[in-house]
Amino acid sequence: MYNNEAITKLLGIQGWNIKSIEVNDLNGSLKLQIERENGFPYECAVCGQLFFLVYDHYPRRIIEDLSAWGRRTFIEFSQARVFCNQCGGVQAEKLEFVERYQHQTVRFQRYLASLCDFMPVADVAELTGISKDTIYRIDKFYLKERHELCKEENDVNFLGIDEIAIKKGHKYAVVFYDLERGQVIGLQKGRRRIDTSRFFRRWGRQKCLAVKGVCTDLWAPYHKSIRIHLKNAMLVFDKFHIFKYLSDAIDQVRRHEQHKAEDEGKTILKGCRWIMLKKDLSCKQKRKLKEVMAANNNIAKAMLLKDSFSAFYEAETEEEAAVVLDEWTEQCKESELKPFKKLAKRLMRWENGILSYFSCRITNGMSEGINNKIKVIKRRSYGFRDMNYFFLKILQATGFIPGMREVYP
Repeated sequence: MYNNEAITKLLGIQGWNIKSIEVNDLNGSLKLQIERENGFPYECAVCGQLFFLVYDHYPRRIIEDLSAWGRRTFIEFSQARVFCNQCGGVQAEKLEFVERYQHQTVRFQRYLASLCDFMPVADVAELTGISKDTIYRIDKFYLKERHELCKEENDVNFLGIDEIAIKKGHKYAVVFYDLERGQVIGLQKGRRRIDTSRFFRRWGRQKCLAVKGVCTDLWAPYHKSIRIHLKNAMLVFDKFHIFKYLSDAIDQVRRHEQHKAEDEGKTILKGCRWIMLKKDLSCKQKRKLKEVMAANNNIAKAMLLKDSFSAFYEAETEEEAAVVLDEWTEQCKESELKPFKKLAKRLMRWENGILSYFSCRITNGMSEGINNKIKVIKRRSYGFRDMNYFFLKILQATGFIPGMREVYP
């Protein structure tokens, strides 16, 4: 019998003693043989009933534990079986330190999953010597377990909806944000009405009715689903998307003017794209912009329309904003610039949702930072084949799923 009490305590497995220690200097590993402590009861893995007599034992089993003294550490033991009259047959004993069919202790698996909070699976596999498939399986298991723990989250008052590209070829997923807490609360593959509705049905009627305001872009399928499921929510169109549509109209005017300009005009317009779109310009850039506006009347109109639109979101009330929007869309029609006439028609079509911003001042501005995190996750892992795993990693990276250290300190 190996009687080193200190090492037995370091092992930290209740009811078991260390029988022998084998050190393999060839591969730098350590193997501990352990055996049952006398008088310690056996627990049925199905019903939890305790027994002091065993039916028989499984063949000896070797599992990996946390490394000790810089060596990969393995534990060899024999698991008992008991005859359980309550279950009506022979059952394996319950072991706290290892799950059934697993090749690592519970604490070692939790350590591997905690590494995956900070590192790609491939790097964790290289660091620990465990296969990538095993690391992926362990990480996904603990992500799903933590996700179940946090499903009963607080009600969301203000919801943001946006999409991200998940694959080439216009493959998208809808991202749902809690705008107050700055967290992603869910993702759904696709961006059709049926896809968005699928998330809301899974989310639950009670949580849908608790939403007071929802911010999205002008993508019509979202609006149809919102009207069906978020009956108490005010629909607000994201102001950053509105400014993007304005920037697109300016750029279309610039491209059209550059295409039809003569050689001298092309030289003046060359390199002015970002100057026309930027808000804060240097003195040199301001001089360049004045030169371009003086040389091209249509670009001058586009820039004046851009400047006058800034007064819209500076309005204090919805009524004041409505007057500004009406006047601005009239200016767009009078400008005879096709991109701006098209934009004016689009804004008037969605006027109610745009003006709702002044009653419920929410935006999807936080989505830009979160989308950058999502891109980092994709790049770090060289893409994902398992979309469910990818979505779980996003929820963990954005704070909705807590880290391993928070749940298993």
